[in-house]
Amino acid sequence: MRIPITMCHGIRDYGENPLTVKLLRTFLSIAADLGFESINYDDLAAWRLGEKKLPDRPIMFDFDHPFKNLRYECHNALSAHGFVGNAFVYTRPYDETYDRDLPWGNDQYEHMTWEEIAELREEGWTIGAHTVSHPNLSELSLIDPTGDRIREELDRCNQVIRDNLGFMPQEFAFTGTSWSSIAEAEVKKRYRFGRLWIIGSEYKVDGQSMRYAELVKVDGLDEPDGGPPVAARYITETSDPYRLPSMELQYLLHEPSEFRAYLEGALSSN
Repeated sequence: MRIPITMCHGIRDYGENPLTVKLLRTFLSIAADLGFESINYDDLAAWRLGEKKLPDRPIMFDFDHPFKNLRYECHNALSAHGFVGNAFVYTRPYDETYDRDLPWGNDQYEHMTWEEIAELREEGWTIGAHTVSHPNLSELSLIDPTGDRIREELDRCNQVIRDNLGFMPQEFAFTGTSWSSIAEAEVKKRYRFGRLWIIGSEYKVDGQSMRYAELVKVDGLDEPDGGPPVAARYITETSDPYRLPSMELQYLLHEPSEFRAYLEGALSSN
């Protein structure tokens, strides 16, 4: 089975390849018309343990960063088709005493309140962790090879989520297209899944450039669209749970025809 998994940062109706509400609704209509049913990370975990059967056509919709439009525009678009999403939360906007800021500043975007995040969870969304201040993990491994800073980022993010929502997150989304062996080792101690982000074929790994396909140990050449091999773009029974993929809607899947082809590629293997 191939499980398609998309990622975006919510509605961004500006800049290159904008993701408008209309375009998101178009993507979701395509998925619904093809018979896909959304799953969350609890479903994925139960399936991997052999405790649950997934729908014949499962799909995952991930959203990074706790932007307010996840609660309203994105939630409403998904729920119109009976879909749920998965939101990964950085916590710096809710943790004013933390001494490191987000790379783009702390006040550029409007963020959800804890009440709004809790409402998504009540609707069946998974709420995962995304560090406190969204550091570049590859660079951080060089700045602090002891791992103290990544441990602080993970533990403080977890604690803020627990203090405000009453549970400890079990999923983690790596930040940007950055990864380190130090970060993964710490993620494995705290979470059941770690998820990556595909916007092209390259990644920053332990201070060096690496092909995404090499990082996730998938054979084959990169594709003409600039992304990794097709086999690296889906969750399968053999996927490393700490190197799960996700396909960004504002890059390789921005056109509805590209999104449809991605979903149809999952069906061809089932």
